[in-house]
Amino acid sequence: MHYPNILPSAGFEIFGATIGAKELIVIAVSIILVIALALFVDRSRLGKAMRATAQDRDAAQLMGIDIDQTIAATFFIGALLAGAGGTMFGLYYGTSVFDLGFSAGLVAFTAAVFGGIGNIYGAAIGGLVIGMIQSFWDGYFDSAWTQVIIFVVLILVLVFRPSGILGMRVPEK
Repeated sequence: MHYPNILPSAGFEIFGATIGAKELIVIAVSIILVIALALFVDRSRLGKAMRATAQDRDAAQLMGIDIDQTIAATFFIGALLAGAGGTMFGLYYGTSVFDLGFSAGLVAFTAAVFGGIGNIYGAAIGGLVIGMIQSFWDGYFDSAWTQVIIFVVLILVLVFRPSGILGMRVPEK
């Protein structure tokens, strides 16, 4: 599917690198969405219910939290964020395909594990690190090995820091 070209394509140069307006818009929208999600999860009543449900469903239900409604709201918020990401992708690249979500979801899951499950800022940093690894590897080496290198780095992080980069150790039940 073709997207209309509504984002400005102008750019400017900083230290020899050209940065386009599209890149700045994508970065700004991403930062805004990450901060908004983190504030929502940390400070809202539904965010508190989401965290309680994720930690212990039975205890959350005993405290009066409607588990089914909380899970449905969580999936709704996830769908909204996926839609925002797909829209940014389409506006940036000018096209979209039906199976875009599979590869993006795989990278997003890898970023969440890499940054630390349950840590929104960790997932964002994990995505940034994975993007930098992918760009570096595609620029200097054979791009056929990019996914392998990303998963090797992920495995190394999980071997030496099982909770991820910013994850914290959760006590076992």
